[in-house]
Amino acid sequence: MPEPLEPPAEERDESPYDENGVDRSLVRWMLSLSPTERLAQVQSSIDLIMSVREPPAH
Repeated sequence: MPEPLEPPAEERDESPYDENGVDRSLVRWMLSLSPTERLAQVQSSIDLIMSVREPPAH
């Protein structure tokens, strides 16, 4: 029986980034969360962005 071919480096999980530059560890982390936890993370990011965009209060 022939030995299986090894997948290219970009398809192995050894690299933290895929061929498009996506951080695989962040994808794995997000997928480890429940849908509710994912939404909470997204909302937290939105809140941070909105707070940075707001003009300073006088």
